[in-house]
Amino acid sequence: MSSMLCVIVKNEAPYLVEWVAWHRAIGFDMIAVYENDSTDQTAGLLGRMRRVGLIDAHIPWPTVAASPQLLAYSDAARGCPTDWLMFLDADEFLMLKTARRVNDFIASFPADVACIGVNWRVFGSAGQTDYAPGLVMERFRRAARPEAPVNRHVKSVFRPNTIAEVHMHAPALREGRAVLANGAPLEMAPHGLATTVDWSVAQVNHYFCKSLAEYRIKRARGDVHRGADDPEKYDKYTDALFAHHDLNDERDDSAAPFLPELALACANLRRRLGVLQPGEHAF
Repeated sequence: MSSMLCVIVKNEAPYLVEWVAWHRAIGFDMIAVYENDSTDQTAGLLGRMRRVGLIDAHIPWPTVAASPQLLAYSDAARGCPTDWLMFLDADEFLMLKTARRVNDFIASFPADVACIGVNWRVFGSAGQTDYAPGLVMERFRRAARPEAPVNRHVKSVFRPNTIAEVHMHAPALREGRAVLANGAPLEMAPHGLATTVDWSVAQVNHYFCKSLAEYRIKRARGDVHRGADDPEKYDKYTDALFAHHDLNDERDDSAAPFLPELALACANLRRRLGVLQPGEHAF
């Protein structure tokens, strides 16, 4: 069994080392990164990551008339060399609760399962207004309560040879069945939003807001789901959307046991890559 993680990024240089280090640590066999017209250090950093083997593919992916995101995902699914594939954004981290490695998590499901949906847990700003040094998973530990509607979103790991249509949250299947991480049927209404939320086995930590300053940079990047000429490309990330996701109801320390090891791994990787330390990036 093998698994690949795929992401499309734009101007994410301050966060890539942590994101890659975490998902390598939980055992993805391959990581493919599509890079969408970045103007910061992202392209150069990805090139160095590819040369030293931290990622397996760095694909420049320009903004076109159609959705860059869905086109990149369709390209990844068509050429996927592994048994399983997952799409995550650079502000999303897969958090496993009952398995330490992703292939062990996948292997716990019956052979007829083709898609495993994992609910979001949305993390708020924790009252932070400015960028600060440190790991994202360490800086932000306040999250939405389970019943918050945004947590119904799923991201999924799936068998690419079973899908009928790519979707950013969960593919449409032509064979096999879809389940939640706890093994219950994945029922979605509408597509991409599960009818229930369960974090007992796994969750996707979604650091949608980070600090207000970092959110404003996200706004300037625009919506990767929309093409270059789409009049709504820069309309998505409003102040109201920030407020909708700035949910700090409960403390979530699920990542805490792994943070010292992750911080050490990131420090070693930065030295290996010759990149700036967190906090030296201009915001």
